[in-house]
Amino acid sequence: MYFGEYFAGKGWQGGDTNQLIHNLKIRPTALQQNPARARYKNSAIQEVAARLARFHPNDKQGWTWVPVPTSKCAGHPDYDPRLQRILTTAFQGTNADVRELLRQTASTEADHEAAARIDPDELYALLQVDVPLMGQQPIRGKGIILFDDVLTTGKHFRACVRRLREVVPATPIIGMFIARRVIDVSADFEDLTAVPEL
Repeated sequence: MYFGEYFAGKGWQGGDTNQLIHNLKIRPTALQQNPARARYKNSAIQEVAARLARFHPNDKQGWTWVPVPTSKCAGHPDYDPRLQRILTTAFQGTNADVRELLRQTASTEADHEAAARIDPDELYALLQVDVPLMGQQPIRGKGIILFDDVLTTGKHFRACVRRLREVVPATPIIGMFIARRVIDVSADFEDLTAVPEL
């Protein structure tokens, strides 16, 4: 499930969803350098939270909502719990189960900024389930919703499912994303209109 489409390579000018994701991903260090940008990030969090809040109460409360860990660990200058903030804001005052059951054990470069993306097995190895937190209460009856901002290749989602399956092998797990990435395939082809006639 996803709300919109993110057009890769278009930046914030690629449409409303691109603008939303761009604002949502403003780094904490960037906010320190320019605090005025915080209103754009906060607005993006509120907008996504408002969309989630429109879910039927049974749909919200029947699942355990788990934010996909971001690339930076707690304590890193750019640690950004934006997904947890969205879920907490969206379900404030409800009986929804929102828990950070997954975390990365080391910070990595964000995929969209990295020259070489981390491979799925490396990512999986960095993921850890917070077993004590999971044991505090049962997973809701419908299962787990993994919540992330952009579905790019599905690598993060699959790695999270793989790690969770070790602890809750029979629990249904689905993904919900703010956007899915759309690749401009035309960029992969040569501009044939520029080829001179023979």
